[in-house]
Amino acid sequence: MRTRRWLFVSVPLWGHLDYGGYLDLAVALAGRGERVLWASGPPVQEAVVRRGLPFVPLPSVGWRWLPPLPSELPPAERARQRPERALAAWLHPEEHARALRPLGSLIEAWRPDILVAEPFAGAAAWAAERYDLPLLVVGFPAGRWPAPATAEAQAEGEAARAQLARVADRLGLTGRYWRSDPFPQIISPCAHIVFFPANWFVDLERLDSQNRFFGGRRRVPASASAPRPHPCVLITLGSTFTGDPAFFIGAARAVQALGGQPIPVLGRSPFAPGLQEAVRRALPDLPLRDWVDYAATFPELDLVIHHGGMGTTHTALVYGVPQLVVPHAGEQHLQARRVEAAGVGLSMRPAEATPRRWRERIAALLKEPIFQERARMWAQRMEAAGGVEEAAAQLIESRAP
Repeated sequence: MRTRRWLFVSVPLWGHLDYGGYLDLAVALAGRGERVLWASGPPVQEAVVRRGLPFVPLPSVGWRWLPPLPSELPPAERARQRPERALAAWLHPEEHARALRPLGSLIEAWRPDILVAEPFAGAAAWAAERYDLPLLVVGFPAGRWPAPATAEAQAEGEAARAQLARVADRLGLTGRYWRSDPFPQIISPCAHIVFFPANWFVDLERLDSQNRFFGGRRRVPASASAPRPHPCVLITLGSTFTGDPAFFIGAARAVQALGGQPIPVLGRSPFAPGLQEAVRRALPDLPLRDWVDYAATFPELDLVIHHGGMGTTHTALVYGVPQLVVPHAGEQHLQARRVEAAGVGLSMRPAEATPRRWRERIAALLKEPIFQERARMWAQRMEAAGGVEEAAAQLIESRAP
């Protein structure tokens, strides 16, 4: 059986290597003898090469780096600017044109059999159309997403659809691998690989037939741990868009007030100037980390407080850890709904995060056993649904996509 060439493309943000198993899937395919090449921006090169994969740096994959908003900007103004900035970062016509040229040159030189994209690697979707290549999407399922619930959200969707049309017009392409309603998303008619069970996506109106659902398996096996003297709580906003000192300070203080041990992980983001200093001033006696090994840390946790990123949500489910989700942008709000629907945690908006509400929600998650019971149940579901190795084996054995 001939091995195939898989070209993986990602936005150059650390969190976009995850999605519950994106980079891991590439490593698993390479480990089974497939030829794998990763293409992205230089910021993620070290992380990919460290896993043993060849890497080609690209000047762009369609994602624009925007300067951080001024720290003194009021929360309401931040929220108002967020949708417009998201479009400017992700669906800028000239940036997609700039990205397609070097990616096209790489495709012509390396001649991949399959293009693999995460949900925001827009250049890969355009390249798959231009070079008539099968596209595999890893991360989000294909399906009918919920319609916008407010007039403001409807206007945002209309603006995003118009922006996608401008990108297609600029590139002279049809958008074959895109769906625009209710908002733009990359769609593969071949296969979507998703590292959650299908019943996790309770908010979707429909799931399409090309989805292949897998769960996740622990890297550190489950074992009986000794009782901890204090609840251990991880506090994180992921790796990149972490510039919210109030989140870390409010969560850590509430955990301390309840007798717990907070573990703030601030990330290594160029978009969060002054974050370390602000948090350290408010919490001078608390150790601050910029990174932790999730596989080593999650077995020791009683709770994780986070933004609703797919990677952190996935890990919490795999290790059976209850969650408090404070979504800041994008699909994080959908993850917050899923966490509550599954009964494995609670959520609140950043604007709701008063000291009293921090304490109420954290206390409920630490003291009410139902959250731990449901988290353990979902860990069993994730294990039963398989993981990265099973996904790689099925892709190879089925010769898919």
